Amino acid sequence: MDDEKKGERQALPEEKKPLQEKDEFFDPIPEIPAPAPYAAAALAPTGKSKAIKIVCSVFLALVFVAIGFTAGWLGYYYSLDERMRNFLWAKDTADKNFYKEIDQDAFYEKIFSALDLDPYSCYYTPEEFEIIMQEGKGQNEGVGVALTDEIVGGKTLPLIALLVENSPAQKAGIRKGMHVYGFGKTAEAELSGNTDALIACLSEVTGDIYVRCGYTEAGARVYKLRKQEYQAAFCYYRDSEKSYGFRGDKELSLTETHDPLTGADGKTAYIRLDEFSGNAAEEFAQCLALMKERGRENLIIDLRTNGGGYLTILQEIAAHLMRNAEGSNPVVATSKYRNGRTERYAATANDFASYFGAGARVAVLADEGTASASECLIGALVDYGTVSYGDIYLRKDAATGVARSYGKGIMQSHYPNASGGVMKLTVAEIFWPNGRSIHGVGVTEKDGCVGITAPLVWGERDGMLAEVLAKFCA
Repeated sequence: MDDEKKGERQALPEEKKPLQEKDEFFDPIPEIPAPAPYAAAALAPTGKSKAIKIVCSVFLALVFVAIGFTAGWLGYYYSLDERMRNFLWAKDTADKNFYKEIDQDAFYEKIFSALDLDPYSCYYTPEEFEIIMQEGKGQNEGVGVALTDEIVGGKTLPLIALLVENSPAQKAGIRKGMHVYGFGKTAEAELSGNTDALIACLSEVTGDIYVRCGYTEAGARVYKLRKQEYQAAFCYYRDSEKSYGFRGDKELSLTETHDPLTGADGKTAYIRLDEFSGNAAEEFAQCLALMKERGRENLIIDLRTNGGGYLTILQEIAAHLMRNAEGSNPVVATSKYRNGRTERYAATANDFASYFGAGARVAVLADEGTASASECLIGALVDYGTVSYGDIYLRKDAATGVARSYGKGIMQSHYPNASGGVMKLTVAEIFWPNGRSIHGVGVTEKDGCVGITAPLVWGERDGMLAEVLAKFCA
């Protein structure tokens, strides 16, 4: 999600979700058997007559193969839907008669992209799929920001809508909610413009780029950035005295960040979980261990703008958070397919008591960008009694008065072809442990959740978190 424009501010969750969504299962690539060796290659004729017989046999064999292939192809062709036959005819006619040579790769990429079944199903070229897989491991490339436009003082400025932990931008000191007032190839040669202009500059610069950012223009300063490969982190820990993030190059470790949580009491820890990707499960477990080591009894889990991730990571994280679950591997989600097949996904453990006492309190923060695996985690917390709906705090939009999570309860799978391309398709609906589907609905105030009016992208002060702390720590 590096250096991406996410659309206008109010459209950010809708634009962001497909990029964040990684609840996918990978089918193995079908093995394609190698062709059998040519039968005549092992023959060693010793005379002219035998050679003639062999040549005739080979010729006849090739004729029969050609006839069989043609008959088979014709049978296949006429078994196709008439619209598909018309498409093949049109494609063949264009290949033969168009006044320029057709770029076949570009043509088929457009065809695959036109298969618009839902916002989540799409076709990836081999190169695109490789990037998706690397990002799923947390191996990103770029500066580590997602941008949107916001009008400030009559000017349209880029806004840092998302910031990746351990990214070049985060390490440089840039923070979520800052505006970009200027940018350029040198600190002196400053340009100004909207998100499109900034992305164009980022795209053409191979070395350092300078951006002037701040929560206000008076307080803005210049930061030097360079696009590079980095290992993303997905969890962040804070309490009333300390804060820790995962920092490093290839191997990340908990590092104190000197950003304690103002308003928290001595019993409460806060863990922000940005995505169910990379090493998020291991990071979350380390944060829980730190919480216990530091004597914190209660926990606030921040899932705002967490668009989901891999179900396997959900299974690992949920394993630590189910208060009343029975058995060593409780079910955390169920998928149902079109053919009636059902699959249950179990937690990898059930060790709530290893981190929490019987009277521990847990709360969740969510917004309209909280989707998919995040909503599955909320479902497990609700269904196993870790939280009630009253412990779920939702961002309420000031303009619409709506407070809800995104409402994505479907799952995607990947289907590779022999050329290395991959089709991603929505294949199943996902249900909470108690059988509830939140698809298209999400969790809302009608469930009993608490709505808090706050901006989607906050500035220097996180007003929603401050209000939750006031209620939770009272």
